[in-house]
Amino acid sequence: MATASLDNHYLSLLTSRFREHADKPVFRPYIGRDDSWDTVTYRDVERRLTAAKSHWQRTLAPLNVEPHDIVGCWLTGRKLSDLINGIALSALGYTPQFFSSYFEDIALVAELLSQSRGKALIIDVSFADKVAVANALSVQHFVALDDAQLEQLTQDGERDGAAFAFGPDVSVRSDDIAALFHSSGTTGGRPKIIPNTFKMLRSTISRRFPAAGLTSSVDSGAQTTINTIGSLVHVATFHIFLGCICTGACMVQSSSMSISPKEFVGMTRACGLNRLAVYATFLSGLIKAAKEEDSVKQALQGLHGIFHTGVALPKADEEWAFTNDLKVANSYSTTETGPLLKIDPATRVLRPIDGASPVFLPYNASEDGSDGGLQLHELVVPSGADDCPPPEFCGADGYYHTNDLFERVGDSGWVYRGRAGDWIKVVSGFCDTKAMEDIVRKACTDIVHDVVVVGSGRAFPCLIVESAAGGLTDEERRAVADQVITRTTGLVQGLFPHERIQDPRRVLVVEKGSLPRTREKGNVRRPAAEQQFVPELDAIYAAA
Repeated sequence: MATASLDNHYLSLLTSRFREHADKPVFRPYIGRDDSWDTVTYRDVERRLTAAKSHWQRTLAPLNVEPHDIVGCWLTGRKLSDLINGIALSALGYTPQFFSSYFEDIALVAELLSQSRGKALIIDVSFADKVAVANALSVQHFVALDDAQLEQLTQDGERDGAAFAFGPDVSVRSDDIAALFHSSGTTGGRPKIIPNTFKMLRSTISRRFPAAGLTSSVDSGAQTTINTIGSLVHVATFHIFLGCICTGACMVQSSSMSISPKEFVGMTRACGLNRLAVYATFLSGLIKAAKEEDSVKQALQGLHGIFHTGVALPKADEEWAFTNDLKVANSYSTTETGPLLKIDPATRVLRPIDGASPVFLPYNASEDGSDGGLQLHELVVPSGADDCPPPEFCGADGYYHTNDLFERVGDSGWVYRGRAGDWIKVVSGFCDTKAMEDIVRKACTDIVHDVVVVGSGRAFPCLIVESAAGGLTDEERRAVADQVITRTTGLVQGLFPHERIQDPRRVLVVEKGSLPRTREKGNVRRPAAEQQFVPELDAIYAAA
């Protein structure tokens, strides 16, 4: 068994950085404007972490919470204090399990916390009413420290002559669990708990992020400044924040994942944003604005790197970006592994990031409807690699299977070709298509012959349903779509909001027998169905 050590803790990579970069900005909180942001320095963060650590050590002591025990953190994901609370718990040796405001139901939070055997729950004050009326919570809960309270605690510490030196207290093994996150899609109506090990976090923030371009400064010598990408307590932004501290960079908080052109320009001017991390759909929005507004175009051209992820950037936008000298770099990562691939700007294909351990296994796509003319490969990660999740996530073959498919280009280049099986990826996360399809089949047996969920790479999922009755008029098709939504409304609440289809305008009703199927089993071929109805689907998305 590996030896436990403070050096295995990811925080051991950060402690010296707080003093090395004490007066530099490390976080620029969004304050509701597009021309001004607050500034928090490395010194400020260390002081707040030290104060929070002391507070939670005192507060949790009566519960006899042991090192490595799990403490839930149901937080907004919108405040720096959310990160401070979670990282302080980690320094004490506890394992934070992060829930954001995306989790709307205390019963779901309680169920997932019980599943992980959590010993306590720390909540944002805005969730107090939900917790108060719930009977589902079996552990004691506490209200998280907010930014004002943290500032007061640091002032009190100063007055008492406290030493603000932050670091981990508990030795850990590299394979121990450092934090728990959750999948961006559901399985059986519930998100999956996703652990990050200490070795995975250390590999991500100290090796793979720098290899992908997250360094302390850009070519001009200016401090690297990168934006948040969604909730502060979701895995991507949590990793980026730690990576910024590790390298001496700064993170600027955006108002949302969908950064408006005006806010984006403001971030470059007020905060010196020089690297942009964004989902491809939202980058397309900025590119559209750049075609009309020189200020947006110049701001994009002035960036030292644009990292987009999630789904593929449309070809037209990609060509415009390269033609107009935008330093665009596509990347591929998963919640379970962290970043694995980045684009080679010379060839525009994906290649492994230094420090990552991806393996590509030939994939037999004959029955799930993928294009049989391509030799696809599934990206897997070998058990034991730094970027591999714990053994229980691996198959009998010794690999963690991502279910993401790639086509080989040349000797070592790869192009993403979608997901295997029943999952698709939309802007807000993964969708378990089978869950939604099963709900429709259960509720609509008399009006629906078959159904398929589509929308890979799109803004949201859509339903294509074969009507049980033939020869329907347009008005009758609309009536079927209305009925599908009416009947399923109460059944989709267990899905994440981005997985739910609750608008009849997102239901395409087609003739029975219209959907393409596999020859042997007669299964609906999802990619082929999506391709067959491209004009109709394009019209749905254009009208949204």
